[in-house]
Amino acid sequence: MSKHSRFIAPTKKGRNKNPQTMSVIIPVAGVGYRMKSYGPKCLLSVNENETIIEKIIHNVNTVFSKDEIIVCVGFEADKIISKIPYYVRIIENQLYKETNTIESLRLAVNNSVSDSVLIIHGDLVFNPKTIQAINRNESSVITDSSGRFKDDEIGVTIVDGAVTTFAYGLSTKWAQIVYLTGEELYMFRKECSDRNKNKMYTFEILNNIVKNNGVLKAIEPQEMEIYEVDAIKDLQCG
Repeated sequence: MSKHSRFIAPTKKGRNKNPQTMSVIIPVAGVGYRMKSYGPKCLLSVNENETIIEKIIHNVNTVFSKDEIIVCVGFEADKIISKIPYYVRIIENQLYKETNTIESLRLAVNNSVSDSVLIIHGDLVFNPKTIQAINRNESSVITDSSGRFKDDEIGVTIVDGAVTTFAYGLSTKWAQIVYLTGEELYMFRKECSDRNKNKMYTFEILNNIVKNNGVLKAIEPQEMEIYEVDAIKDLQCG
């Protein structure tokens, strides 16, 4: 038997010991059509020893060692599972061809009983300081105003330290990491539960949250190192 059970793996013993528990959710179910011939993007090597997914899990475990980690797989699931440590929960999005990131997040959030969730898109390479600045008491997003992300990525407008809009064509970018707790997590769960929205992107759901008076603080860690992998040339091995 595999060390991981399929579809939904149970919470691992010895984790979730914090008074306020958190689930770190990493969606990697998509095909990634621009890189389909290479297999899942998250299995590309970021250095001699690690793939992207292994790097993400290592950095998350460095910062949040007592919180559960959930990886939502789909495209070539077995290959990804083979690279995932025993303590990580696996959830499988069997509809990955017909849906988008929100279906993966719906499955993961619905199978988490934590007080908060940290969503990290699975095509990011970053250092631990990128996520160390998260305050567990308030919902937030990681942003970038220093050109770490391409011009055509989703940007944000920020007013009084909080994000008011997610949209294309804005100079300050959303770094595709969001922390949700309290009312914002409740709103996110409700949005994801609508099956008619399973082809939406994460930023579209976040837009609905801020439009309904949810508050997402904007955080740009000073020592953040991060980039997104859209193509082989984006990999900065080292």
